[in-house]
Amino acid sequence: MSGRDPSRYSSPRWRPRVVHDIVLAVAEQMEDAGLPMPPAAFYRTLSEHAESAAQEWIADAIAQAGTESADADLAKVRHLLDTLGDELFIGTELAVDATLARLLAYLLVDCTDGYNYACCDLHWGMNPDPEWGTRWGIHQDIRDLSPAFLFKLCRKGDVRFLAVECHAPTRRLPEDAAARLRARTLIVSGVPVLAFSPAEIEGDPAACVAEIGNALAILAQELLALHGIEPPPRHDFRPRTGA
Repeated sequence: MSGRDPSRYSSPRWRPRVVHDIVLAVAEQMEDAGLPMPPAAFYRTLSEHAESAAQEWIADAIAQAGTESADADLAKVRHLLDTLGDELFIGTELAVDATLARLLAYLLVDCTDGYNYACCDLHWGMNPDPEWGTRWGIHQDIRDLSPAFLFKLCRKGDVRFLAVECHAPTRRLPEDAAARLRARTLIVSGVPVLAFSPAEIEGDPAACVAEIGNALAILAQELLALHGIEPPPRHDFRPRTGA
């Protein structure tokens, strides 16, 4: 692990372009450290994307002031301010792969389970599960797998897992989003695994994160249905038994 001082990027005051600047600053630090990472142009695009997301969340929070939705939007902005720099640096260091670093970066900004912001857990196994929420780790073991990314959805002691890998060849996938998600999903040792090709991640990491989010949303709704809060999901991205 790096000897970098994490306080350098922690809790800056909000101002326009601060998220943009956090991304570019940590990209420079990663380059100086010699980490396997995408080129500088990727981080320039990411910095604009992350800044735009933060601005949109703030605008939504202002429009819905005093509601739980506004609080959730502001919490996402605060999360970017507090942790994005450190998670991007340490996560890229753990990924040890420039393609995975692309997906990691967009997961840090965009990933939700349809109900909650999905938080990166850099200390997997050291923290208790949330009462309700999703966390994810990098190269964590589950059963006989060690996927690139492992997601754990939690609801009052019940859990669902989703693994994400980057090794599938480029394929002709269906246009329909639900059919495409099912087509790229495998079941390995009882764990659903979404497999993306390097070309897909390098071409559009945001679209890959959107597909991951769709799968997480189905699993989250399944947990809510288990607790009698929502009806069971109408669609399931997981292949049928024996398929």
